[in-house]
Amino acid sequence: MFYQMQVLKGLLRPETSLYQLQKAERVTGIGLKLILLYLFSFIIFAASTYFGIGTESYSGTITDRTIEEFEAGKLLLLGGRLVSSLFYTSLFIWFAAFIFWLSLDVFYLKAVAVQIIVFAVHLVENSITSLVFVLFDLNHASNPFSFGVISQYFIRNEFWNHFFSAITLFHIVAITILYYYLKNLTKRNRFVTLTVILLFYLFTWLYTALMAYVEVPILFRRWLG
Repeated sequence: MFYQMQVLKGLLRPETSLYQLQKAERVTGIGLKLILLYLFSFIIFAASTYFGIGTESYSGTITDRTIEEFEAGKLLLLGGRLVSSLFYTSLFIWFAAFIFWLSLDVFYLKAVAVQIIVFAVHLVENSITSLVFVLFDLNHASNPFSFGVISQYFIRNEFWNHFFSAITLFHIVAITILYYYLKNLTKRNRFVTLTVILLFYLFTWLYTALMAYVEVPILFRRWLG
């Protein structure tokens, strides 16, 4: 028996998708879905950069530069963001699947299939939040879908506010879906499964907070001189 990769079915009919994954001896149809996910991620990152999302610090230097210097900087910044989209997609699909294969003894391609389903949630999140940022002129720290808005009332530390801004309602949905699949695909107990998943997301939240805290666009600006 084989499992045919279907992202929407994995999200809308998880019981059926899980049953087929459990019984499957091989997984097919992953290649095309991966290409589409990388392409969508690429487009979303490019569009968000075009609208200045996450590049507010660099945009503030427009009065310090000539038009040519500023436009050249924007192109370099766009290139960096597109490379980031490749890293972001690979982290959530290939690296996460490797972690789950290593720690939970889940067949690697089945873990990749689960991550493709879960990553679709993150793409939906990026699309919706980017649109909200543009329409309401917000930034990541003010993301209405994250816990950062609440943390700013209680915490003055900028790093931890970025950390809580990285934790969103969409992430909770993604973790729930991921836990549902993995707990039924591994022989490890449920506590270990949940711990491994949370540690992976904890790493992504800390990494996101660190990148926002050091303000990569400002480093980029200093590098340009």
